[in-house]
Amino acid sequence: MPGDGGGMVEESGTRNEQSGTVNGPVAQVGAVHGGIHFNTSAGERLAPGQLPPDIASFAGQADELAALHAMVGDSARVAVISGAPGVGKTALAVHWANQVAQHFPDGQLYVNLRGSDAGDWPVSPTEVLRSFLEAMGETRIPADVAGRYRTLLAKKRVLVVLDDVRDLAQVRPLLPGGTTAFVVVTSRNQLTGLIAEGARSLPLDALGAAESRELLARALGEEQLSGEPQAVNEVIALCAGSPQALSIVAAHAASTPLAVLARELGEVLAPPGVGSWSERMASVLDWSARRSATPPGWKDRVAGLSWLRNQNALYAAAAAAAVATVITYTDVIAASSFFGLGYLLIRFGLLVVGLVWLERDGARGATGAGLSVGTAVFFVVDSLTSLHGAATVWAWLYFFAVIAFTAALASRLAPLRRVFRRRRLVRPSGRPLAYVVLGAVAVQFVLLFAGLPLEYGSTTVITGLGALGALLPVVSIGGLCAAVALTEVSDQQERSLAGAVVVAYHGPEVLLILSSLLLGTQFTYLGGGYWATDVEFAAWTVFAVAQAVLAAASTGATLALLRR
Repeated sequence: MPGDGGGMVEESGTRNEQSGTVNGPVAQVGAVHGGIHFNTSAGERLAPGQLPPDIASFAGQADELAALHAMVGDSARVAVISGAPGVGKTALAVHWANQVAQHFPDGQLYVNLRGSDAGDWPVSPTEVLRSFLEAMGETRIPADVAGRYRTLLAKKRVLVVLDDVRDLAQVRPLLPGGTTAFVVVTSRNQLTGLIAEGARSLPLDALGAAESRELLARALGEEQLSGEPQAVNEVIALCAGSPQALSIVAAHAASTPLAVLARELGEVLAPPGVGSWSERMASVLDWSARRSATPPGWKDRVAGLSWLRNQNALYAAAAAAAVATVITYTDVIAASSFFGLGYLLIRFGLLVVGLVWLERDGARGATGAGLSVGTAVFFVVDSLTSLHGAATVWAWLYFFAVIAFTAALASRLAPLRRVFRRRRLVRPSGRPLAYVVLGAVAVQFVLLFAGLPLEYGSTTVITGLGALGALLPVVSIGGLCAAVALTEVSDQQERSLAGAVVVAYHGPEVLLILSSLLLGTQFTYLGGGYWATDVEFAAWTVFAVAQAVLAAASTGATLALLRR
């Protein structure tokens, strides 16, 4: 009930009053059991500062810098810096961004999207959005990362630098909403679609002779340039106004006279004005790499087998593996009333689609990679089990053809090295389908180890290869399904790749086993290398059907998880 002084009088008559000045949290309560704890730290979020360091030797491009400064003051929200490789797009964007960073107090975001990197896949927009949200202090990343990103940046003064963009599809999801953020895009392509939507275009040209000399002077000092005037002029002419080429030469000039560098460049480059800009830049990069190279190790020697990465070599290896498969399967096709032929046609059809799509971009390229990898797993498994069944000359030729195809495919898929990264584990309790996947994979392991002693009981090398072939799909494909069930796969390319691998291997296997049941006592389980008859028929039929059902369950549940 009311009491004096605006306080509270409890039933026991105890007064709870406050007076004077109070700083910080205050609680007015009645009876208290236990303790009262105040959390006085609000946990301030730090504004992200992801810009690379400024470029000390930056020179020239004064007009472009002035244009970028002017854009911040008008209604433009996106600037597109375009130009040939080595013309200084990234250098301009980073230099300008460091100059104006203080005008964007809510943070500066930067990402290299690797759009022109021939040795790697471009970075997916979803991956970038997740990293940006984490940089902005988000601890719980929602499913709609694009929506949350735009909401966060809608009223913030943030500078976003999107470096080396490949195309409009890669950059459009990364454009924030609102009118307070500013975006700088660099690309070898003009991105006319983005410009048509209101972005300002800023094409770059090569540096002039005076600007090129200024860049060298800032990197090396005027004294060194004055000592070799003729070599300086030769280097400037050979580099044709490319800031990247000039910076590379300046880096080598720290330990080598400019005259020597000019002579070496003259040997690898065509005369000034001859050859395309891209060809000249590629020659400069190759020259620099050779000059800086350490003695090659075994990895470098393997990487140097460029013919192995050739697309025609991959197609030839795939054709050889396919022909060897058909020859090895001649008896099986006849015994299975051509179910085996249909099975191989499905296999080879998936392989052809995979190899064609492998050269595409985005999710389709990832799907092509997955179909190719899934078929490669089949080839390896089948060649090993074929050796166990009959170690003939054809079986060994089949095995070596498969090894050649797998090696060629692995070299073509070198960009996949960054696709699967460390992932955040997800509790299966919130995803019932995860229990289906994990249960199916676990039972497959149990069945496999129950059947191994019967089929591969001896300890010869050939038997060991057969056991390895039987173990490989459960470990690789089952392990991939389990990884999808226990982790969060948010990137579209990763989802396409994982789903295609599982479908390419398990799909034809399930169809073959179930369709082969129509053969009755002539039941044939292709891929296992055995025919089941008489007393063994029932046991092997149960085993094969169980494997098919489990494979179908794990595949279906995995695809459903990937679609979430």
